[in-house]
Amino acid sequence: MIAIIAAMRAEVDALLALMKNVHEQTKDGILFWEGILADKSVVLMLSGVGKGNAALSTTLLLKNYDVSQLVNIGTAGGLKSNEEVLDLVISACIVQHDFDTSALDGESGIGLHFVADASLKSLCEKVCEQQQVPYHVGMIASGDQFVSDPMLITSLLNKFQNALCAEMEAGGIAQVCTHFQIPFVVLRSLSDIAVKDDNHLEFMTYVQYASKRSAALCLELVKALR
Repeated sequence: MIAIIAAMRAEVDALLALMKNVHEQTKDGILFWEGILADKSVVLMLSGVGKGNAALSTTLLLKNYDVSQLVNIGTAGGLKSNEEVLDLVISACIVQHDFDTSALDGESGIGLHFVADASLKSLCEKVCEQQQVPYHVGMIASGDQFVSDPMLITSLLNKFQNALCAEMEAGGIAQVCTHFQIPFVVLRSLSDIAVKDDNHLEFMTYVQYASKRSAALCLELVKALR
């Protein structure tokens, strides 16, 4: 079964509109939607905000369902000047940027790193090209902080200069998938670009665009999965 984890309720609703034979289930206090997407069995889950909620709900997902592949969609703030609002970031890797045991371990204690599945990453690239969606591939920075303060952005980029965007759930999801050896990929639509002053969409307008785009991309990705 293919698992899809969404970070916003609007994204869940956009995907539900494309699914057939949907059954809503509550297991261990977490809400799941089982159904058919592109003639394949999928389970859809809303992760909750932050790495802790994401890790908890993903663990329960994997304990309750026989998941073969996992796709995590959501929103993030861009960190590079060549990015634009609504661009997609595809994970090559994820770093928990707020993990720091450097007082004990030195530089090796800065950040926890997880690698996304290479075949899923490549498939996402192909789907984006087919759908003519602008995209970037690389590192996603994940932490229990809303990264908007200029000093925090500078600090993050000083530690992880290759980070393309910052968000709050992927680090927990990636850690759980890595532990259970579940192939995963993280997709993030950019709601704003932290290093720019001319972000042209209000967030609520952005959510509507991003949710429809995420659902359409998920549909095409699931079609392409084997």
